[in-house]
Amino acid sequence: MDAARIKEVLAALALPAGHWAVHASAVLVLHGLLDEAGDVDVVARGPAWERALELGTPKSGKEDLCVSLPDLEVEVWSGWMGEDLDALVDGAEPVAGVPCVSLEAVLRFKEAAGRPKDAPHVAAIKRVLGRGG
Repeated sequence: MDAARIKEVLAALALPAGHWAVHASAVLVLHGLLDEAGDVDVVARGPAWERALELGTPKSGKEDLCVSLPDLEVEVWSGWMGEDLDALVDGAEPVAGVPCVSLEAVLRFKEAAGRPKDAPHVAAIKRVLGRGG
């Protein structure tokens, strides 16, 4: 999913502003560090989470609830693997007009996940943040 499609599907969700942010690889796409992401992960609280519940039924993930919307290739999460949800959302930075968690937050997630597919993403984030890579 490229940046234009990411913006399109997020607009379709009609999540209340100030209560959600994009996380994971879609953040890298919006920053121009990747051409596309497999899907869009969104963290949501309060009114945005309530809106997600109107769109689908939550299922349990490892630590948080997830409303999966496969037709839109979006997953809306009630939290993010023990991270402070309010800090993620309140610290969101507009990127291409979309609220995104910080690159530092994406880096923490991808390093903790330790998946081989994330290695080039980790390196790209570190380059942008001036940490080598």
